[in-house]
Amino acid sequence: MIARISLCVGLIAGFLLGGCDRGAPPVQNGAPSPPPVQAAASAPDGAAVGEVVASFGDGKLTSDELVIELQRLPQRSRATMDAEARKRFVENYVLNELLYSEGMREGLGSDPDIERQVNDLRRRLVVQRVVRKLQDLAPVTDEQVKGFYDANADRYSTTTIKARHILVKDEAKAQELQAQVKQAPDQFSDLAKANSVDTASARKGGDLGFFGRGRMVPEFETAAFALKTPGQISEIVKTPYGFHIIQLEERRDGDQKPFDQVKEQIRATLRNEAMQAKTKDFYDQLKQKSNLQIDEVVLERVANSIPEPSPGSMAPAAAHGGH
Repeated sequence: MIARISLCVGLIAGFLLGGCDRGAPPVQNGAPSPPPVQAAASAPDGAAVGEVVASFGDGKLTSDELVIELQRLPQRSRATMDAEARKRFVENYVLNELLYSEGMREGLGSDPDIERQVNDLRRRLVVQRVVRKLQDLAPVTDEQVKGFYDANADRYSTTTIKARHILVKDEAKAQELQAQVKQAPDQFSDLAKANSVDTASARKGGDLGFFGRGRMVPEFETAAFALKTPGQISEIVKTPYGFHIIQLEERRDGDQKPFDQVKEQIRATLRNEAMQAKTKDFYDQLKQKSNLQIDEVVLERVANSIPEPSPGSMAPAAAHGGH
């Protein structure tokens, strides 16, 4: 019983029991405590055991089943549930069971769309489990962390820079603009106003103000902090936003941050890099073993055969600028 309705319980409880974690009254002195968190027992034949908390029609909710459901709630929610809230929780549980039974009587259990969604969910959960196993790496050692800190001192400093940039979507356009700004660096601001698709900074001639490490996407940050002399212009930098040209305005050199202050940040960085490398290698091996072949002609034909949605069914697209 628990297996088939636990997801539904979570959904409806969010509507009917929403006060548990937001503004719910605290448990009063002397009020009964929530059921203890413990492992649920099972009878040898798989039937639920424990005291009957609620009975309804042909079904029942046992104390062991209730413990499982309460364990799904955040600890804070359990701690703030009073007797009335627990009763509502059980009522919601029962209501979900009754709704499920009603749907099964109507034949919804074999509805093709529901089966498709269940299968989609199963596939996503299996994929997530495989990916999670890939991330089970040995911890990054203290020696690796210290070595990275010593080799990348400039990445962990209080240095800030002031810079301008021009962002365009087309690399050919970026090359054209870069040639112009290298010939006439004093025209950078005007060219940014006229061409940059980062509208927020374009209005200010591409001015980004002062910023330190960790504020920009990695590719942009690396190129910007590599500039040492005011007026110096970067090569074209590609990021997920497009193609950038950066001009350094001012540099304020700072001090290196203490190792103890940044060592956990470095550890997380090294761990993420290792996980990404391991995951990419595994993906590449899977594709190679499967002898993946993509017919791009067919792919293009199929993609072009999909009818465009009517204007009324399209949500307005969000503008994406930024750096």
